[in-house]
Amino acid sequence: MYAYYAYSIFMSTVLVSRGLKFKINPRDHNPPHVHVEGYGASVRIDLRTFQPMDDTSFSRTDLRRIIEVIQAHAEELNAKWEEYHGKD
Repeated sequence: MYAYYAYSIFMSTVLVSRGLKFKINPRDHNPPHVHVEGYGASVRIDLRTFQPMDDTSFSRTDLRRIIEVIQAHAEELNAKWEEYHGKD
Protein backbone atom coordinates (compact mmCIF):
# COMPACT_ATOMS: atom_id res chain seq x y z
CA MET A 1 0.00 0.00 0.00
CA TYR A 2 2.85 2.40 0.76
CA ALA A 3 4.27 2.12 -2.75
CA TYR A 4 0.86 2.85 -4.26
CA TYR A 5 0.37 5.82 -1.92
CA ALA A 6 3.78 7.25 -2.85
CA TYR A 7 2.91 6.82 -6.52
CA SER A 8 -0.58 8.29 -6.14
CA ILE A 9 0.62 11.62 -4.74
CA PHE A 10 1.89 12.49 -8.23
CA MET A 11 -1.53 11.95 -9.79
CA SER A 12 -3.96 14.74 -10.48
CA THR A 13 -7.55 14.32 -9.32
CA VAL A 14 -9.54 15.15 -12.43
CA LEU A 15 -13.01 14.21 -11.19
CA VAL A 16 -14.75 13.57 -7.88
CA SER A 17 -18.07 11.74 -7.94
CA ARG A 18 -20.02 9.59 -5.50
CA GLY A 19 -17.26 9.82 -2.92
CA LEU A 20 -14.67 8.54 -5.39
CA LYS A 21 -11.56 10.27 -6.76
CA PHE A 22 -10.74 9.75 -10.42
CA LYS A 23 -7.06 10.44 -11.07
CA ILE A 24 -4.69 10.55 -14.02
CA ASN A 25 -0.94 10.37 -13.60
CA PRO A 26 0.91 12.79 -15.88
CA ARG A 27 3.84 10.33 -16.01
CA ASP A 28 1.79 7.21 -16.74
CA HIS A 29 1.88 4.68 -19.57
CA ASN A 30 -0.54 3.50 -22.24
CA PRO A 31 -3.24 2.40 -22.61
CA PRO A 32 -5.11 5.54 -21.55
CA HIS A 33 -6.65 4.85 -18.16
CA VAL A 34 -7.93 6.43 -14.99
CA HIS A 35 -7.13 5.46 -11.42
CA VAL A 36 -10.14 5.37 -9.11
CA GLU A 37 -9.79 5.55 -5.32
CA GLY A 38 -12.40 5.43 -2.61
CA TYR A 39 -14.24 3.25 -0.10
CA GLY A 40 -10.87 1.79 0.92
CA ALA A 41 -10.24 0.37 -2.57
CA SER A 42 -8.62 1.31 -5.87
CA VAL A 43 -8.74 0.21 -9.49
CA ARG A 44 -7.47 1.30 -12.90
CA ILE A 45 -10.06 1.51 -15.70
CA ASP A 46 -9.07 1.52 -19.38
CA LEU A 47 -10.55 4.65 -21.02
CA ARG A 48 -11.03 2.87 -24.36
CA THR A 49 -12.71 -0.36 -23.26
CA PHE A 50 -14.08 0.75 -19.86
CA GLN A 51 -12.72 -2.50 -18.42
CA PRO A 52 -10.83 -2.86 -15.14
CA MET A 53 -7.09 -3.32 -15.60
CA ASP A 54 -6.60 -4.86 -12.15
CA ASP A 55 -8.24 -7.08 -9.62
CA THR A 56 -10.02 -4.88 -7.11
CA SER A 57 -11.78 -5.04 -3.78
CA PHE A 58 -14.57 -2.78 -5.06
CA SER A 59 -17.89 -4.61 -5.05
CA ARG A 60 -19.47 -5.45 -8.40
CA THR A 61 -22.10 -2.79 -7.72
CA ASP A 62 -19.45 -0.14 -7.00
CA LEU A 63 -17.45 -1.19 -10.05
CA ARG A 64 -20.54 -0.90 -12.26
CA ARG A 65 -21.20 2.59 -10.88
CA ILE A 66 -17.55 3.58 -11.41
CA ILE A 67 -17.75 2.49 -15.04
CA GLU A 68 -21.01 4.42 -15.48
CA VAL A 69 -19.34 7.59 -14.17
CA ILE A 70 -16.34 7.07 -16.46
CA GLN A 71 -18.58 6.51 -19.48
CA ALA A 72 -20.55 9.66 -18.66
CA HIS A 73 -17.31 11.67 -18.43
CA ALA A 74 -15.30 9.82 -21.09
CA GLU A 75 -14.76 12.87 -23.30
CA GLU A 76 -13.46 14.95 -20.39
CA LEU A 77 -11.23 12.14 -19.08
CA ASN A 78 -9.77 11.37 -22.50
CA ALA A 79 -9.10 15.08 -23.06
CA LYS A 80 -7.21 15.23 -19.77
CA TRP A 81 -5.20 12.10 -20.70
CA GLU A 82 -4.29 13.71 -24.04
CA GLU A 83 -3.36 16.96 -22.32
CA TYR A 84 -0.81 15.06 -20.19
CA HIS A 85 0.37 12.46 -22.72
CA GLY A 86 -0.49 13.72 -26.20
CA LYS A 87 -2.47 11.77 -28.76
CA ASP A 88 -1.53 8.23 -29.67
